Amino acid sequence: MKKILLSIGLTVLIVFACTDRDDELLGANIRINNKSSINFNTVQVRVDTLLFENIPSDGFSNYLAFETAFAADTITVQTDSTEYRFIPADSIIGDPLPIGLYTYELSFDEEGEILFNFRVD
Repeated sequence: MKKILLSIGLTVLIVFACTDRDDELLGANIRINNKSSINFNTVQVRVDTLLFENIPSDGFSNYLAFETAFAADTITVQTDSTEYRFIPADSIIGDPLPIGLYTYELSFDEEGEILFNFRVD
């Protein structure tokens, strides 16, 4: 009898312990990957939308949930000394993203323009 109860208990424990980080998402969740050598004070996606703060060089932000998110969006990066802006071409915005985890990878080219890369996590 003890073996049966122990087996049932272990089975229940395993089932509840095996949840993915995306099992309870309600929408698209995006994080920022700062692939530059400059610390980002803030990164704003779209005007007056969500704000990511204090992303170190080669670091990641936390995920933030978006009601509607796209594979590319207008991004404003504020550093200690400069503000940078990325505005995607209409052709790369596409349809809204489904529920899931995504990363916007940001770095800079030699002219100081934002290099943007979209990744599904």
